Amino acid sequence: MGINPTQSSPYAQSRHCVSQKWFGRAVTGITFVCLTSALSVRFYAEPRLSIGTFIDQDLRSPKTIVATDIDATKQAKEIAKQQIVPIYRDSPEMNISANKHLEELLAVGDKLRISSGNLPYVDRKTLSDEVQRHLRKITDSDWILLQERVNRQATNPNNRPNAITSLLEQEQDLLSLALAELVIYKLNTSPQNYQNLINKVTEVRLAYSMTQQQVASGPEMFRDRLLEMTNEEWEANKNLIRQALVELQASGIIVGLPDNMLQRRISNLVNLPSNLEHRLMAIALIKSSAKPNMMLDYVGTAERALKASESVQTQRISLRAGDVIVKGGEKITERQFVILDELKMTQRQVNVKGLILMIGSTALAFGIFGYANRRWQYLLKVKLHVKDLMNLGIICVGNALAVVLMAPNTLVFLPLASVGLIIGSFYSSRMALLITGLSSILFAIAISSSLLAFSPVLVGAMAAAAITNRPLTRSHLAATGLLIGLIQATVYLAIAIVTGSLPPFLMAITALQYASGGLIAAIIALGAIPYLEHISYALTPFRLAELANLDRPLLRRLVTETPGTFQHTLFVANLAEAAARELGADTTLVRTGTLYHDIGKTLRPEYFIENQMGQPNPHDLLNDPWESAKIVKEHVSGGLKLAQKYHLPEMLQAFIPEHQGTISIAYFYCQAQKRSNHVVDSDFRYVGPIPQSRETGVVMLADACEAALRSLGTDTTLEAANTLLMRIFKARWDDAQLTDCSLSWEDLERIAPVFIKVWKERNHGRIKYPNLADKLDPSGSALPDHLCDVKNAAKDSTPPQKIALK
Repeated sequence: MGINPTQSSPYAQSRHCVSQKWFGRAVTGITFVCLTSALSVRFYAEPRLSIGTFIDQDLRSPKTIVATDIDATKQAKEIAKQQIVPIYRDSPEMNISANKHLEELLAVGDKLRISSGNLPYVDRKTLSDEVQRHLRKITDSDWILLQERVNRQATNPNNRPNAITSLLEQEQDLLSLALAELVIYKLNTSPQNYQNLINKVTEVRLAYSMTQQQVASGPEMFRDRLLEMTNEEWEANKNLIRQALVELQASGIIVGLPDNMLQRRISNLVNLPSNLEHRLMAIALIKSSAKPNMMLDYVGTAERALKASESVQTQRISLRAGDVIVKGGEKITERQFVILDELKMTQRQVNVKGLILMIGSTALAFGIFGYANRRWQYLLKVKLHVKDLMNLGIICVGNALAVVLMAPNTLVFLPLASVGLIIGSFYSSRMALLITGLSSILFAIAISSSLLAFSPVLVGAMAAAAITNRPLTRSHLAATGLLIGLIQATVYLAIAIVTGSLPPFLMAITALQYASGGLIAAIIALGAIPYLEHISYALTPFRLAELANLDRPLLRRLVTETPGTFQHTLFVANLAEAAARELGADTTLVRTGTLYHDIGKTLRPEYFIENQMGQPNPHDLLNDPWESAKIVKEHVSGGLKLAQKYHLPEMLQAFIPEHQGTISIAYFYCQAQKRSNHVVDSDFRYVGPIPQSRETGVVMLADACEAALRSLGTDTTLEAANTLLMRIFKARWDDAQLTDCSLSWEDLERIAPVFIKVWKERNHGRIKYPNLADKLDPSGSALPDHLCDVKNAAKDSTPPQKIALK
C-alpha cells in the first residue's frame, strides 16, 4: 500500500534534481528573452533625427505633401478644453451649513437684544419708541437733570395736562419730547407707578450700557443697528433675511465667486428690508452666512474636456516640394519631427547601443536577483522553487508589456504597484521590494518619458511593496490600493507645485488620474492572485485560510474518521504556530500545513494509538515489527497519495513527508533487533526528505514533543519540562534532521519555552473537591439532598461558592 524506501534509487533522485534544475534554467531564460524583447521595443526602429537633434543644414521636403501639424492640433485641442463649460453639482450640505450659520448669528442678535432690555421696554402709551431710545443713550447726569425738570414741571400749577399735551403736537427735540411725556405720565398716574417707570428706565439704561460693550466686540453687522430696532422690526427682518438666504442659495453660488459679484447678487435680492439701515445689516448677515454650494465636478468636467479634445480634427499643413522643414543651425521640434517622420526622413534604424544597454541592464538585474536568492534567503524570508520563478516571470513580463503599451501618454494609469501587491502577498515585502526596485530601473530605461512623470508611479510601487507583507485578508489589498492612489497623487502634486508648470485645474485632474492608477493596481492584483496561485509553489494567506477550513474534504475526513489524530493535530498546530510566531516564520502556512501533516492516518486509523480508544492494538496481533514499521511509514506515503488525489498544493504536501524526515521508527526497530542480527536500518526509517524549510522543521519538533508534553503531569516543574524538550531537540539535531531547514541551535532554545507555555495553557490546574466528590452521585446526575438544602450546605466544610454543578 505504501512506498517502499528501497525502491527509491539515488539515480532516480539525481535525475529528478537535474530535470528540475534544467526546467528552472529554461524558465529563467524564457523570462529573460520575453522581458528584454518587450522592454527593447523603442530601440528596434529608433530615429536618428529625433526631437532636439541639432541640424547643420536645411532639411527640405522631397515632395508635395499634406502633413500633420502637431502644434496646431495641440493648440486646437487645448482651446477646445478651455472653452468647455465646467460641470457643477449642487451640495445640499453647504445649504444646510449656510442656514445653520445664519441661525447662529441671529441667535447672537437675540441674546444681545435681550441683554439690552429689548425695545420697547415700557408700554408705548407711556413713552414713545423715540423717547425710549433716547432715554437709553443719554448720560447719567442728563438723566438726573431730566428727572429734576420733570418734578418741577409736574409741581408747577401753571402746567396743566392740556397745555403739556399741546406741546407734544409741536415740533421739538427728543429731550423736550421726553420731558413732556414723563410729565404727562406723572400727572396722570400714582407716584408709585411713576417711580416704577423711573426704576425701569434706570435698569434698562444700565443693561444697555453693558450690552453696548458686547456689541462693540461682536459681529460687525450688529453695531449701531441691532439695538435700535423694535421687537417687531427685528422679527420681521429675521424672516426676510432667512427667505433671502434661501433664495440666494437656491440660485447657486460657485466656488471662487468674487466678493463684489456676491455683494451685487445679495443687494438685488427681493426679500430684503426697505429701511436702509436694516437693509445694510441684512446684506451683511446674508453675505457672512452664504456658502458656495455649486462644487466643480472634476470627473465630469474632465470627461467633457476629453470629449471636446477628441472631437478636434487633426490639423494639417501643406508642404510643397523644396519647402524648408528645418533650417540649418536649429534643433528639431516636435512639430517638425512629425512632419519628417511622415516623409520617412527621420532615418529610423536599430539602436544597437540601446539594445545592448537594455540587455546588459536586464542581465545585471537577473544576476542581482539570483545572488540575493542564493545568499540572502534568510533575509528575504523566501526559498523559491521553479514554479515560483515561473510566477515571478509572468508578473514581471506582464508589467513590462503594460509599461510599453501605456508609456508615455497613459503613464499616469500604469499599475506598477501591482508588482509589489502580488509578490508581497505570495512571498514577503522584502522580496517585493527587491523585484519592484530592479524592475522599476529596467522600466525607466525602457520608456522615454520624463523621470518626473514616472516618479509618482515609482514611489507608489515601492510603497506598495513595503506595505504588503503576506496580508491575511483581501480587504487589506483593497485598502492598500486606496493608500497607494493617495501617495501617487500627493507625490505628483508636490512635484507639480514645485515646478509650477500646470494650472491648478489640470493639476487636480492629473492627480486624480495618478490616484486611479493605485486603484487599478489593487484591482489587477486581486483579480490575478487566484490564477497565479495555481501556477506558483507558494500560497497566499488567503488561499491558506481557505484550505484550513474544516469543511474541506480531507480535513472533514480527518475529523470524522480519526478523532484521536485530529486532537493530536490540533495540539501540534498550537505548538507549531506559537513557535513559528516566536521565530518570525509564516504562522498561517505552519497552521494549515500542520492540519494536513497526518492526513495519511485516515487510511488505517486503528494502527495508531491515539485512535484505538482502549481497543486491542493491531500491532500485537501482527507480531511482525517489519510489517508494523511498513504500516506506520505508509501514513506518509499514503498521505501524499491522498493529497495528490485531492489536489492539495505542493507547498502543503511538503509537510506530510518532511514532518517525519528520515527519523527511525525506534520501537519496532528495537523489536526487530531482538529477533534478528541482520536488521537493515533503512527498513525502519521514513523515506523523507528531511525538513527543507523552517516551517516544516518547526512542525517536526512540535510533532516530536506533543506526546511527551501530554505525558507530563500538572505538578511537573518547568526545569524538568525544559530538560525533556531539549533532549528531544538534541536527538533530532544529532540525527541530522534539521540541517536543511535553517534552524539553529539558538532557535531551538527559543522554541522550548514557547512549547512549555502552550502546554501550561492547555493543562492548567483545576480546583480539587475531595470531600464533595465523595458525597456526590458518581454519575454526576444529582447532588445529595442535604447539599441541596441551603442551611445544610452552609454547615458543610466545603465553601458554597466552590460547589460546581456539571
